[in-house]
Amino acid sequence: MNLLRLPFVVLIEVFKNMNFEEIFLISLLSKRARNTLKITCVIPHFAINLSDGMYIHVEHYISQSRMTGKVFNYLIGAKKMRFSLYPDGISLQEKLHEKQFLLIEHLLDTFPKSTISITFSYKTLPALEFMKIFNQRGVSIKSFSYCISGDSSEFNPKILDECTEVTEHIFVSANFPDNYVYTPPRPFKAKKVCVWENSNWLNLEEFMSCRCISLELGENSNRTAKTYNSFFTKWMDSGAPLQEVKLVFFGEPDYRMIMSAFRNHGTERRINNDWFEINRKDGFFMGTFGNYIIVCTKQAYLEKFRENEAGIQY
Repeated sequence: MNLLRLPFVVLIEVFKNMNFEEIFLISLLSKRARNTLKITCVIPHFAINLSDGMYIHVEHYISQSRMTGKVFNYLIGAKKMRFSLYPDGISLQEKLHEKQFLLIEHLLDTFPKSTISITFSYKTLPALEFMKIFNQRGVSIKSFSYCISGDSSEFNPKILDECTEVTEHIFVSANFPDNYVYTPPRPFKAKKVCVWENSNWLNLEEFMSCRCISLELGENSNRTAKTYNSFFTKWMDSGAPLQEVKLVFFGEPDYRMIMSAFRNHGTERRINNDWFEINRKDGFFMGTFGNYIIVCTKQAYLEKFRENEAGIQY
């Protein structure tokens, strides 16, 4: 029986009961097969990891060690490619960026309603080119993770410019010049931005469109008491979407500066050993936990309180 001759309403149910490996192999059969999948099959989410190779998993990212197996040759766009297929993913055995782009283009053409999470890790990779492809196509990017050990400071600001439409989570650990401060071309949409190691480039006041910011201040942090005081003043008076800031510090000077700047904005009222409130009409709270501090709005604090009452680990 020719599967593709079935009515669309039947094919929709058939594809619902197929795993990703089976559906992907159908997409390689012909242009007609891909067009049929485009109409009848929805792959909800791709988690993509680019490090020493390309690993693509449906729904959630799994470890690369679980994506090794027998390698086959397939044709995509008249190009021979070597990859392993799994019920819920692909491991591409090609390091040529041209072939990685080709596979991504094939997936986006076949499953145009999909959303993605993408991780670039361990060395400089063509993150800028990939992000441009996603944004030009209007792909919904839920999360972006960029962990680069090599020097790619020339491209980092351009890559960040392509991340303003990411909706859920952004993680960055990359090299920036010590005196560089990044200015977004437009407000970021991500609910959470997390920056590790070198975070001097992130101006807190420019990211108040996000719901949560998490920063590792680092041993060479260049933020001053004036920096924190200016940020808290602007945030507390703005009504911005920002609900929580987590600051991880490595020394006493950062701790003192953050505490002092926060206390400048009202009378302190201690709640318990960890939390105290600055008495303002709109209410802001600070929690101190070892080597990190959390500053949040009343709404965010109450959410944490309810989680603790329900026994949820925080």
